[in-house]
Amino acid sequence: MNKSILCAALWTLISVNAHAELQAVENHELAKIDGQASSAATIDWLLSLNQISKTNTTSGFLDTYAFDSSTCSDLRFCRFAMSLNNRVDADGKKQWVVFKGVQGTIDLQQVQIDGTDLLYKNTSGVDQIKAALQVSFSEKYPIRIRNFGFSALAIETDTVANEGTNNVPGYLAMGNGGSGVDAYAAGKYTNTANAFDNGRETGFTGLTMNGNLALQGSLKIFSCTSDMSRC
Repeated sequence: MNKSILCAALWTLISVNAHAELQAVENHELAKIDGQASSAATIDWLLSLNQISKTNTTSGFLDTYAFDSSTCSDLRFCRFAMSLNNRVDADGKKQWVVFKGVQGTIDLQQVQIDGTDLLYKNTSGVDQIKAALQVSFSEKYPIRIRNFGFSALAIETDTVANEGTNNVPGYLAMGNGGSGVDAYAAGKYTNTANAFDNGRETGFTGLTMNGNLALQGSLKIFSCTSDMSRC
């Protein structure tokens, strides 16, 4: 019985002390308040497209990145293509800029994501505070880029004008032709005398990037309003 009375009294005391009256705070008052989050969110992002990776048994890191020939067993579906302004050839067949053998791995290490205050002057010259999302990078944890690029760039053409019946789009081209060192079949160079290109998809250039990109700084993301001079 006494315990029940004591608990009721304590609850009444807590209820009374917990009462608070909220008041609006202006921007200039917020500017005088300092605070700090306990910690930012740390995220590791490994972005990989059409690649397989293997762990180096010596270093213990994922050091070997190679084109995934299993996922890309049909090379037509590992491409990126653009048709600029619906460009066509003299016969009215649509032409495409085709990036073949697209692949790459980008490893973003120790990316910090946090909230912050963005301080700025509005178009009237008055100090303003806006909440923003802050993404921070450190040069101690570089962005690792491995085999990022494409194997060949080519201009390919549809087989039928105006994308008519039974048309094969240029971005799916796997044609035959050429002669000598430039001979190709099923979209690949076939002349063994062409040691560099033999077995590769047809095209006139390729790009592969490998390296570490060190960044130091932060990126703030926020919503724009009409009183911000840079929006």
